[in-house]
Amino acid sequence: MPLVLQSYDIAGLPPRAGVEFWHDIVCRSFVPLECKPEQAGFQGAVTRLALDNCSVSTVRSSAQSVSRTRRLISASEETYYLLSLGVSGRGQVLQDGREAIVLPGTFALYHTNRPYTLRFDRDFEQIVFMLPTDALNARFGHAEYLTATLIDDSNPLADLTRHFLTGLMATTRPMPDMLVSRLTAQAAELVATMLIASGNRSGAPTSHRMAMGLQIRNAIEMRLRDPDLGRRMLAEQFRISTRYLDDLFADEGMGVAEYIMKRRLEWARDALSDPSRDRYQIGEIARMSGFVSQAHFSRVFSAAHGCAPRDYRNNRQNRLALLV
Repeated sequence: MPLVLQSYDIAGLPPRAGVEFWHDIVCRSFVPLECKPEQAGFQGAVTRLALDNCSVSTVRSSAQSVSRTRRLISASEETYYLLSLGVSGRGQVLQDGREAIVLPGTFALYHTNRPYTLRFDRDFEQIVFMLPTDALNARFGHAEYLTATLIDDSNPLADLTRHFLTGLMATTRPMPDMLVSRLTAQAAELVATMLIASGNRSGAPTSHRMAMGLQIRNAIEMRLRDPDLGRRMLAEQFRISTRYLDDLFADEGMGVAEYIMKRRLEWARDALSDPSRDRYQIGEIARMSGFVSQAHFSRVFSAAHGCAPRDYRNNRQNRLALLV
């Protein structure tokens, strides 16, 4: 999907209407929440950049408290992780019996499938990166140990992640869908890697298992087009048992074969979205994605994306033609 920038501001609205609109803005930008302004003359604005299945938003507001309750959770189907980066002011994140104070330049993580509270005792600004639970779990299987845990400059990737998310919020130029997908994946990978670095010091069961999981995912990326890539090959490469390999990917929320298939289909989707690869036939894209059979590729691609690979490419070409 293309970059979509949305901006909301309650400036100029009567106080009651402004508070009601702010509640709608927050729920529309993130997930259903309860918002309680802490002072008269409340002001708030959100700028949200949609990135494929993720988003990055700048939130500016007066003092308030925000709660995700069990009632709101029970009415929701999709779940997300949110990572807040302090820009100005001070924020408090409470979840899972922990508390983190977010000051400028620091991060805190929270998850929408469990109750949490955010408190702001003064005017503040934060950048919030939001990604589906599966997108983070596929890269880091122990994020629940890090909710409401402060991430500061003692983390070697905090500065890089801070600059990356700040740069994303400054991105306004249009770009092809393939680049948006790649940018989204890079953002999720960077955030996951920062959390892995935090997990190594937090007591979460991460150090060896997560390092091994990261190495195996990198190996999968390097050998994605090899049709022989599978459980046994990876187990032999890393000199571990297939049982331990399966156990590692249980942490990721999916099986090894499922993960490889997911990455092959994502690579193929990106290739079909890329005009520079239009010279390749569908069968060539299938082989470059690691599929032996074009028929099998077409069948699983159709099941994943709702249309055949050729139709997916043609739809993209037709959309571009309408823009010319």
